[in-house]
Amino acid sequence: MSCYFCQGAREGWTTYFCNDCTEMSRIVKVYGKKEVLDILRTTCIRNKSQIKNKIDMVKKEQESAPVTRSQKKKEPLTKM
Repeated sequence: MSCYFCQGAREGWTTYFCNDCTEMSRIVKVYGKKEVLDILRTTCIRNKSQIKNKIDMVKKEQESAPVTRSQKKKEPLTKM
């Protein structure tokens, strides 16, 4: 049988959810579904501007990173 939420394997016939989904269900019961959903939306879901900002940050980090000797060896030699 499979979990009713994630379709993963369940531990037994008496439960509807796998162990991880059972834990998530308990967290929702403690904190409430609106608060848990708000946390998931703010931490896991990104909009287009957030994705663009993250890409720009990573590009800046890569550009400012020092060049190592092995990276210098890979660069083609230019003829003058």
